[in-house]
Amino acid sequence: MKKLVFILFIPLFTLGQSKDGFLIKGTFSGLKDSTTVFLMNPNDGKTVATDMAKNGTFTLRGNLADPSLLQLGFGGHQEGLELFIQNDVVTITGDADKIMETKIKGSVLQEDFIAFRQQIVVPYIDKLRPLGAAIKVETDTRKKDSLVNEYNAYRIKALDATSTFTRNKPFSPVSSLVLAVMMPGMESVTDLENRYNQLQAAAKKGYYARAIEKAISDTKAAQAQAQAQAQAVQVGQIGTQAIDFTQKDVDGKAITLSSFRGKYVLVDFWASWCRPCRMENPNVVNAYNQYKNKNFTVLGVSLDQVKPNWVQAIQADNLTWTHVSDLQYWNNAVAQLYHIGSIPANILIDPNGKIIGRDLRGEDLNRKLNELLK
Repeated sequence: MKKLVFILFIPLFTLGQSKDGFLIKGTFSGLKDSTTVFLMNPNDGKTVATDMAKNGTFTLRGNLADPSLLQLGFGGHQEGLELFIQNDVVTITGDADKIMETKIKGSVLQEDFIAFRQQIVVPYIDKLRPLGAAIKVETDTRKKDSLVNEYNAYRIKALDATSTFTRNKPFSPVSSLVLAVMMPGMESVTDLENRYNQLQAAAKKGYYARAIEKAISDTKAAQAQAQAQAQAVQVGQIGTQAIDFTQKDVDGKAITLSSFRGKYVLVDFWASWCRPCRMENPNVVNAYNQYKNKNFTVLGVSLDQVKPNWVQAIQADNLTWTHVSDLQYWNNAVAQLYHIGSIPANILIDPNGKIIGRDLRGEDLNRKLNELLK
């Protein structure tokens, strides 16, 4: 069956700008005196403004920090109205028994919102919702594939309509709402970001704009983290390129791994306090002496903390190759970089900087070097 990511559309009244505040004047026939009229922000459930109806009229005042999609409700009535406004002067006329036929004037954003419903919600989203629900419960593979095909056809049409809407209304915050609603149906966060970047600054205000920006930011952060984790898993693995590093030698001179490019290099992790390391050192010395004239060398990375102990161990064990350390014990930066969790440990790198061996000790090290340098 074809793969499908279901669109879980955001409720159409989930959002939340200007100077003098908003003023909503309403006149409704059939609206009983003392009926509570309230304007609510569905995002936080807070009431933005309230009034008591008198002679079929009401007045709502307030100030919006952002262009907002709000819900206008009436006490005793289940139906409500969605108003997309900023700090506008809005007039509302209607019938309390036919709330959905209410006429709203004074808000350009409300007109844009109505256009959104007419051009995208009714013809496409209202069809996608039941299709998505049907797909989830359908068990017959052929029927499910058919529903998926129908679903994707509507999804593509909805995205095309979204492109037309946002292109025609690049300054409208409603365009941010449209992108937020259609966001789950887009192919990728890159698609969302490209569409959002085509909007003008005036459209990038309010709850939905912030939701889009957060979705983009969160997705990019998650992708970067996943990429970093994937890279971390690969660091130091055979077949990968060795990551360059620089640390100071016993004389305080900065030594860089890449300065050994062109040679086979055994990066040897050890410490003066590590008994197994000291027991392995004679094997490394033998390998070094046997192959040092055949394009091979060793770069010791010490997890020591006390410099005199480090230097003394180098001399005592006759380790005549280059040595580096930051004297940070297990927090040694190179050990951290290569995820070294125990020592002795080593990494064998070829002349092109590619890792070709790990943790080669005793005869294994000699055998590998003989294979490469005989």
